[in-house]
Amino acid sequence: MKDGLLLLITGLLCAGGAALFFRLFGNEAFNVIILVTLVSVLIDNGRLRRRLREMGAKPEGKRTWL
Repeated sequence: MKDGLLLLITGLLCAGGAALFFRLFGNEAFNVIILVTLVSVLIDNGRLRRRLREMGAKPEGKRTWL
């Protein structure tokens, strides 16, 4: 019973946050989502490249960017 109530409250908070996000950004909401996704992918890619370099992996091909 307690878990179900906590799950319902969490769902309502997430729905409210999503509604607030779309109300705040309006037509630009999807652009914001895409921008945040792109930045996080680039940061993760840099982190993974650094970790591979630390492990001694050699790149197999020509890097064209970054």
